[in-house]
Parts: sequence; structure tokens; C-alpha cells
Amino acid sequence: MYSKTVLSTLLLGTVVAGVAVAPPPAADAAPVTAVAGATAATGTTLGAARPAARNRAKLLPTRRSRMPWASGVFVPHDVPQAYENFGTSRGAAPDVALTYTFRDSWDAIIRMPRVYDRWRNLPRNLTLVISVGMIPDTGATLARCAEGRYDAKWRAFGRGLADARLADRTVIRLGWEFNGLWVTWAAKKPKHYVACWRHIVRSAEIAAPGLLWDWCVNRGVSSVGIDPRKAYPGDGYVDIVGVDSFDGYPPATTPAGWKEQAQSKYGLQFWADFARRHRKGFSVPEWAVYSGKEWGRNGGGDNPAYIARMFAFFRRNADVLTYETYFNEPDAYQHGALEVNPRAAREYREQFTLTRRRHLCPGCALPHG
Repeated sequence: MYSKTVLSTLLLGTVVAGVAVAPPPAADAAPVTAVAGATAATGTTLGAARPAARNRAKLLPTRRSRMPWASGVFVPHDVPQAYENFGTSRGAAPDVALTYTFRDSWDAIIRMPRVYDRWRNLPRNLTLVISVGMIPDTGATLARCAEGRYDAKWRAFGRGLADARLADRTVIRLGWEFNGLWVTWAAKKPKHYVACWRHIVRSAEIAAPGLLWDWCVNRGVSSVGIDPRKAYPGDGYVDIVGVDSFDGYPPATTPAGWKEQAQSKYGLQFWADFARRHRKGFSVPEWAVYSGKEWGRNGGGDNPAYIARMFAFFRRNADVLTYETYFNEPDAYQHGALEVNPRAAREYREQFTLTRRRHLCPGCALPHG
């Protein structure tokens, strides 16, 4: 992965690896609050605002999968060999390993003991995407974060990644799915979410300026009751725009169900286009079939049509797609792992193989879509 300084030089006003420069940011990109040079409540003066047009489109290595974008996976329990086993089953190693910190305490978020224990010796050309809560489940608030009360903690977070030599190979998926009520950092007051995000990014980057930041929504209408764009931290604080999207609410078992997932307001294409307008990379960090119990008939089950449609969506947006990671969870609540969904597994391997073949050999057989 290139450093941000090199990326800015390569990407500003150019065409890189066949990726055309996007149009200027839309009006909805405007930052909610100006905080350049702000003094945190802790008394620490933060640095100047980060440049608005820092990165665009392709940011991550793809040498392991040799796909048009960085293609990866989430596997439970942070066992690196399990990630490699997924690569073996599909025919190419993952470019991205998605993982999560615990969030029951500040220590779990900032020190990330399991992440460092499992991933300190990161394989070459593998990018680590760490889903990090903005605050722990108890004892902290977004409002206090927005005042800079936790800046010292986030400076320690950045130092830890720098000391582990992971900062230049890591994407931080900070405060993901903030438009859902199931997370402690739900953006009920978007101005608090935005200010908190900015404090975190600038504090962590004092020691770890090579980090990339993924602002990730949950697909569909917000249960928080906001337009998620009101919680966008601003172009100077985001590298990648992400959307989590499983096969449900509604399931893509019919063309109408897929149209709702892909084409509705706040659907998949909505966020891909948002990333383009803001000259950011695009990601789908959590996607999978849904055979679990929690959603009942609102999940699509072992649905190969969903897999085929998702790959077609990825190919149509390959100009901006930075990475996608299949959520390979076998537990009953979600039950989306390919090993327990044989029809989806066959379709995944076929679509992955054909997409990869087209990328490596444009004259070879092409997948539909």
C-alpha cells in the first residue's frame, strides 16, 4: 500500500490504473462543523485540517487475489489460517482480512489485544480492515468525544499501530453502521458523530498518518431517523465510503427484491455514486447470503441469485470499488458462511473465477452482468 502522500501525488488530477478522475464533490459533501486547528478539552491543539482531495478509488494491493479490486473475507475468531483457508477454497488468497475489536472497555478498543496477538505478523500484501467502535458500550458518550475528551486515548491508539508497524497496511472502519440503533455510537445527533470522528482521526494520525479511514453505513432507511449523509465527516477525514448489505429486507429472491437492495435511496448504487462524487474509494465490508434465524422470511436463504447479482454490481462499479469482504459467519444468528450454503458457495466460486479470468485475460469467457 502506498503512503497517503504518494497517493495524493499519483491521483491528483490524473488517471491511475484505468480509473478516471471523478467530478468535483457534490454540495452534500460540505462538512457539518469547521474544526481546523481546534483546541480539544484536554488542552491539546490538534493539527490543521487534512487536505480534502487525499485519495481516490484504488488504494489497496490486489496481488494476492489478482481481482480488479481488493477482495477479502471475514472469518470468526481472528484465526489467520482460517482466512487463508477461505482463499484456498475459492482459488486465490484474500487481499483483505476484516476483523473487529472488542468494545466493552476503552482498553479493548485502544489496545486491541486480540488484533495485535493474531495479526502482528501480517502476511505480505494483505490489508487489515479493523472495525473499531468510537466509544465503549458503557461509560462514554459521543458528546464528550466531540469535545475532545478522549483525544489522548486515540493518540495512544495511533501509537500502538505505528509501533506494531501496521499503520501503513490498515484500514480503520470507524464507528460503522452509525445509522442503526444497535450501536452505542448511533448518530442521533450527527454533529456529535462528525466532531468525534474528526477528533479521532486527527489524534490517531499524529503517530500513524498512513492509516486509511472507512466511513461505513448500513444499507437502507436509517433506524436512527436521519439522512446518513448528515453524519459524513467531510472529504478531508474519509478515504473510503462503505456500505454493509446482506441478502434481506427485502431478500434478492426476486428482481423486485434486488432492485430494492441495489437501486433504492440509500441502497448499494446510491452509496457507490456518493463515493464517486466525493472522489473516494468504495467498499462493501459486510455482504453475504442470510440463512439465519433472526430475520425469518426477510432473509434470502441459500440464494445463488444474490451472489451473482452482487458480483455483477461489483463489476459495474469496479472503477471505484476499493474492496469487498464476504461475511463468512456460520453461527445460527446469521448463517451466511459459504460452507453451510452450498448453492451460494458454488455460485461464489464461479463468479469469482470468471471475474478474475476476465481481469487477467480480457478475451476469455465473461460472466453474465
